[in-house]
Amino acid sequence: MANDQNTSPLNIKRTAFGSTGHLGSLYDAHRDHVLETLNITFEKPPDQYPQKAQCILEKGHNIDKRNALELIGIDEQLRLSLLLNLTPKNGITELINYPYPINQYTRIIRYTYIHREEEFPNDTHIVQTWLHSIKPEENATHIITSISWGIDIIIILQLPSDDHLVTMIDDVLEKYRAYLNGDCNEFKLTRIDIKSYTKIADTKIYSNLTNLNERPTLHDIFHSITQHKMNENEHQQLNYILCPLEQFYSENSNYSPLDLINNIQLEQYLFDLKNSLNILEAYFNENMSTLLCGHFKEQLTNVYQQWFAIKEEYNKLIEHFSKLIIDIRSNIIAFEVFDEELQNETQIRIKKNIYSLMNNVSDLNAKGHLITDLNHQQIQYCNVIERHVDQNDNEDSLKRKLIIDENNDRVLCSNDNLNKIDPEQLKQLRHALVEELDRNPKLRLTYADFSYCNFELSNMVILPISKYYIKKKSTQLQELLSTSDTNSSINSNATTYISLPLSSSPTATTTTTTNESINILLLGETNVGKSTFINAFINYVTFNTIDNIHSDKPIVAIPILFPVTVSDNHEKHFVKFGNVHHSKNEDFDHPGQSVTQHCKSYVFHPNHSDRRKLRIIDTPGFGDIRGLDQDNFNMQHILEYVQRLSHVNAICILLKSNQTELNPFLQSCLTQLFDFFGKNIRRNIIFCFTNTRSTSYMPGNSALLLEDMLSSFPIRKIPFKKKNTFCFDNESFHYLVALQNHIPYNDQDKQEYETSWINSVREANRLIRYIRKNLIPYPIPNEWECIKRAQIEIVQMIHPILETIRHIFRSIIIRKINSLRESIELHTNNISSYEKQNDSYHSQNLPHQPIPIELLHEYKIPNDALNQKQNEMIDQLTLLCHVSAEFGYFLAYCTSYPNGNPFLTGFFRLITEEKSICDRHNRSYVNIQLVDGLKGLLQNYEQRMKDFKTNAKPNNLSDTQDWIKYMNEYPLISDYVVDNSGSTITYDYESIVS
Repeated sequence: MANDQNTSPLNIKRTAFGSTGHLGSLYDAHRDHVLETLNITFEKPPDQYPQKAQCILEKGHNIDKRNALELIGIDEQLRLSLLLNLTPKNGITELINYPYPINQYTRIIRYTYIHREEEFPNDTHIVQTWLHSIKPEENATHIITSISWGIDIIIILQLPSDDHLVTMIDDVLEKYRAYLNGDCNEFKLTRIDIKSYTKIADTKIYSNLTNLNERPTLHDIFHSITQHKMNENEHQQLNYILCPLEQFYSENSNYSPLDLINNIQLEQYLFDLKNSLNILEAYFNENMSTLLCGHFKEQLTNVYQQWFAIKEEYNKLIEHFSKLIIDIRSNIIAFEVFDEELQNETQIRIKKNIYSLMNNVSDLNAKGHLITDLNHQQIQYCNVIERHVDQNDNEDSLKRKLIIDENNDRVLCSNDNLNKIDPEQLKQLRHALVEELDRNPKLRLTYADFSYCNFELSNMVILPISKYYIKKKSTQLQELLSTSDTNSSINSNATTYISLPLSSSPTATTTTTTNESINILLLGETNVGKSTFINAFINYVTFNTIDNIHSDKPIVAIPILFPVTVSDNHEKHFVKFGNVHHSKNEDFDHPGQSVTQHCKSYVFHPNHSDRRKLRIIDTPGFGDIRGLDQDNFNMQHILEYVQRLSHVNAICILLKSNQTELNPFLQSCLTQLFDFFGKNIRRNIIFCFTNTRSTSYMPGNSALLLEDMLSSFPIRKIPFKKKNTFCFDNESFHYLVALQNHIPYNDQDKQEYETSWINSVREANRLIRYIRKNLIPYPIPNEWECIKRAQIEIVQMIHPILETIRHIFRSIIIRKINSLRESIELHTNNISSYEKQNDSYHSQNLPHQPIPIELLHEYKIPNDALNQKQNEMIDQLTLLCHVSAEFGYFLAYCTSYPNGNPFLTGFFRLITEEKSICDRHNRSYVNIQLVDGLKGLLQNYEQRMKDFKTNAKPNNLSDTQDWIKYMNEYPLISDYVVDNSGSTITYDYESIVS
C-alpha cells in the first residue's frame, strides 16, 4: 500500500511544519492544515531506518530570482499557503520571514538527516476497510500515509562585502559541507580558517528542532549535530506523503491545486510584497528613533503611521486572497477571478505605497547611522533648515547662522550627494575634526547637513576656514560654496581637505576617540587588589624581566600599603610606596572599606607598535562593610564616571584564585552593567585572577564558582574561556616594592618571584593582544538610553498613573449616572475642579496605538451633548491602562526591578481602598461601580501582560523611552506634582462620592 501510494501521481509530498502530523492524520490541502489524528487500530509494519544525511551549500549569486523557500525544495502549493498565512510558520518554514535579500554575499547551507520512515501497511484492503468505518472531518482532503523523521537545518549566512574574505570563508564552508555530507572523514580548521570564519556578518538558523534555532553560529550547530543524531527522541517530522481520501471514499474531495503557471504568477506577486515588508520590518526593528537621536521626529512619526497603515492594508489583502485561493482549490471559482484582482487599482496602489515607504525608511535609516556615528565621534548633527539656511545666504550669513564662537566651533558642511560621491573625503574631514578635539576638548564639533535646503553646496568644507591644509591650499569660501545666484563651476571631486589650527596643549580629559585609546574598566570586590593590579600591570608591559627593572625604580601610579612576611624569621613588615598618608583617593585607615574612594583613570603608553594609549579605570570595590547601599552607590558612581568616555574596549572582572565563595554582589554588579550597556557588552568582558602562583597560575576553585554563577545568570553566553581569562601573581610586584623598602629576601624567594614576573608579563601582553585583535570597542550609551534610567522614571510614574486612572474612571461613572438623570447641570456640579482644569484630551501623536478596553463599552452614553467628552475620557483611560501594561512588562522582563509587579500591586491597592470607602459610606453606588470597574481593569491588565509574554513581545528600550517621554508631557500626569514642602498633591475622592 505504502509503495503504491508513494508512486501514485495523485499523492502529494509535503514538507512537514510543526509536530502535529502523525501517521493516519487527516489533512486539509485547501489550507495546508493537519487535522485530527485518527485512531489506527491495525498493526503497522515496522519502521524503515534509511539513516541518510545530505548537506548542500548554495551561493547567492547562483540563485536566479528565487525565494529561499523555493531554494530549499518546499513545493509551490505549500509556499503559496505560507505566503497567504493559511499555514502556521514553524521550524524551517519560518524561513519565509528572513528579513534580508539574498545576494552574492549570501550563503545557504541545508543539512537533512533522515533517521527513519513510517508507512501504512501494504495491504490496501485493510486500510480501506478501516477508513470506511470512520467518517472524516468535512474539511479533510487527504490522509498522511507516510512520514520521514529526522533533522532538518537551514543556515543562512551573510558574508562581508570583501571578495578576498569571501573566498576564504567559502573554503571554510566547503569543509563543513564536505564533512557533514560524508565526503570526507576528517575535519580540521586552521587558524586562518577560524579567523576568517569570525568575519561572517550575520547568521540565521532555522530547524525542525526547536533548541537548534537558539544556537548562535554554524560552528555551534556543527558540534551539536552528532549529539542530536544519536538522540532519536528529539527527531521531528521532515516530510509527509498525502494520499487523497477519494481513493478510499466514493465522494470527490473537490481539491484542485492551482496550475504551475498561475501559482508562480501569484507567488511572485505575494513574495515581492512579503519580502518588501520583511525589509521594512528589519529597518523598524533597528530602533531608528535611537539611531536618529531625536532628529527627524516628524518624518519618523509619518513613516511609522504609514507603516501601520500598510501593515493593516496588507493583512486585509492577505485575508481576502486567502479566501479566494481556498475557493479556487475547492473548485468554487476559477483562477480568472484572481487575474482581475491582481490588476486592479488597489493592488497597484499597495505596491506603490510599499516601495515609496521603503525609499523613505531607507533614507532615514542611513541618516540615523550617520548621526549615530557622528555622536560616537562627539560631532553634533544639525539640519541647516533648523538654522534657517536658504539659497539667499552668503559667506557672512552662513557664519552667523552656523557658528557661535569662531575659536571653539568647527562645522563640517556637507550633504547626502557629496557623501555618496566621495565617502573617503568625508571620512578624512571627520578624522581631522576628531584629532583636533583630542588636542582641545573645549571645541564644539558640528556636522551641518545641507541635504534638505535649497542652498547648493558644491563641496565639503569645514567652517571657519583655516589657513592650514591636509593636502593643498584651499580656495576662498565663495569658491567652495555656490548658491543658485552664483554660477561657480567647482569640481565636486576636487580635494579640499582642511586642517584646523593647532591649539595649545589642553589639560587631560577622559573623553577620547576609539582610535586613540584602549579603555579598560576594572571591577572587583574590596581588597581583591585592583590598585595593586594596576601598578603591577603598568610595570609588566614596561619591563619584560626583573633584571630590567632593577636598574630603575618600579613605576607606582597609585600609593600602596601592604604587609610582608619574610620567610626566614616570619617577621611582619608594612611596606608603603608613594604618598600613602596624603592620598586624596586612597583610604588606608578603615579596614573592610574600599581603599579606592572614587573612580580614577590611569593612562600610559605600552611598549607596542601601534602607540595607542592604554587607560585603566580604577574603581571602588564592592562588598564594602558599609553594606549593600554603599555597593549600589559605588556602582552608580562607576556608571556615571564611565559616561565621560566615548567607548570601552573591555570590562575586566578581577578575582582572587582559589576562593571558597564569590561575593554575592558580583551578580548584581553584572546585572547593572547589562542594564547600562545592553546585553552585547558580554562580548567585551574579561576575567583576571590574582594570587595564582599558589594555584600554578590557574584560577583554581574560583573558576568553578564563577562558572556556576554565570550559568545561573539570566543573560546566558557570557564568555568564560581560556582566551578571555588571564592569570597574574601580583606578589612579584610587591616583592619589587619591598626591595625598595630594603626588606631582605632569600634566594629561593627571589627565584620564585622572578618566575612569577615572567608569567605575569606573558599574560599582560596576551591580554593587550586579545583586546586589540578580538574585541570591538563598545560605544558608551548616553544617559537616556540606559535601562536603569528608564526603570527609575517608570517607578516614579506608577503612583501618578494609577491615581489618574482611578480619578478618570470615577468621573466616567459619575457622567454615566448623571446622563441617566438627564441633568447636565447636576453632572457639571459633580465634576471635580481637577477635571475642569484638565478637560482637554492630549492629542500628541502616540508612540503606538493603545488596545481598546472592552468593558468600557457599557459606560458609553447616548446623549450627543455628552458623548464626545465621555469618549475622550474613555480614550484617556484606555491609553493609561495600555501604558501601564507596557511599563509593567518592561520592568518585569527588561530590568532587574526587585519588587515584583508594581502596577499589579497598585491595582490591588486601589480596589482595597475603594472597598473601604464603600464600607464607610454604606456601599455608595459610585464606589460599588468603581470597585467593579477597577476589577475589570485589573483583569484587562493581567490579560495584556499574559498576551505580551505569550507573543514574546520584544523588550524594546526605544519604544519604552518614547512612552516615558510621552507620559512626562501628558497633562494628567505632568500636573501630578510635588509641592515645595515635599508632600504629594492628591485629590479628595470621598468628597465627590454621591
